[in-house]
Amino acid sequence: MSTPALIEVVDDDEDVRRMMVMVLESHGFKVRTHNGGISYLKAPRASAPRVMLLDVRMPDMSGIELQIRLRETGDDIPVIFMSGESLPHETLAAQRSDAIAFLSKPFHTTQLLQAIEAGLQAQGQSSSQTS
Repeated sequence: MSTPALIEVVDDDEDVRRMMVMVLESHGFKVRTHNGGISYLKAPRASAPRVMLLDVRMPDMSGIELQIRLRETGDDIPVIFMSGESLPHETLAAQRSDAIAFLSKPFHTTQLLQAIEAGLQAQGQSSSQTS
């Protein structure tokens, strides 16, 4: 039996984090939440296959800034950007990054699960959770 994939949810909105936990755990994923980029950077690195759901706009460190920091430190976790209210330059930067997907809030669970599957496949993993 394989270890369930870990989904790292980085969003400053507590309601979004709570909803992501409910949805993703119901599909068999392990979920860890962070209220921003600094919180994620302080957390220990997991060894399980993992994908990050990353809000574009957060107060202390934007999602774009966190993704840049991750790449600079060699953390190649697949990133799925989420945004409810981004400025045009933020949206463009997220779409031009090496992110797996860009999801506009609110989005459908199907879109989310497809993006997570793409992220796991990019790591050479596949998820039986989404079937």
